[in-house]
Amino acid sequence: MENKKSEWEASYSNRDNFMFYPHEEVIRFFSRHIRKRNGLDSYLDLVSPIGDKRVLDLGCGIGRHVVYSHETGLQAYGIDLSEQAVAVAVEWAERRGMAQAREQILQGDIRHLPWSDGFFDYAVSHGVLDSMPFAIARMAAVELARVVRKGGLVYCDLISGDDIKHPREYAGEEVVTTRHEQGTVQSYFNHSKILELFGGLFDIDECFLIRREEVLQGSCSSRYHLTLRRT
Repeated sequence: MENKKSEWEASYSNRDNFMFYPHEEVIRFFSRHIRKRNGLDSYLDLVSPIGDKRVLDLGCGIGRHVVYSHETGLQAYGIDLSEQAVAVAVEWAERRGMAQAREQILQGDIRHLPWSDGFFDYAVSHGVLDSMPFAIARMAAVELARVVRKGGLVYCDLISGDDIKHPREYAGEEVVTTRHEQGTVQSYFNHSKILELFGGLFDIDECFLIRREEVLQGSCSSRYHLTLRRT
């Protein structure tokens, strides 16, 4: 199945996906389950020893969550389909003092992860598993389950059909026609499709549907935000 690599390279060439700050729900996931910042230079560790814990950013883009994980004190890893994105991520991580950036941030297909079984304690994946055909996403979920240890936690988010163009339970797939991510596949999710994606691999500890509405223009969009536990 085609992974749309050339389309993603084009998107990163346009710098459409250059995002530099960690997503607030990723920060929330870290604060609730791994390490919470409670002062200018202090943290509350919810697991220990924090420096031994490994976290994977699945579909890391230019590395904002890899850098955030590293600066939080974890062993940070990332993988992305785009060679251009990975090159930027490695440079950024090296500038932030991540000595092993070239060994830990890799270009590759998330259906074939180059790490051993149970290698990671945690994983995050923001705006990734809904940006491909469902069949590929399911293969990636199986592979993610392989590299996350049993009991390990994963944060991910998925786009909902609850927007101005679709009914809330819409769960189809569409080719993106706008300049941003043009030619890639957008896969919409409802609760049943989420269960199909992660069934037999992860338990769902949390599932929030967060709706963002632009009041003046009348547009809206929604995303599911999930905390998953490896079974």
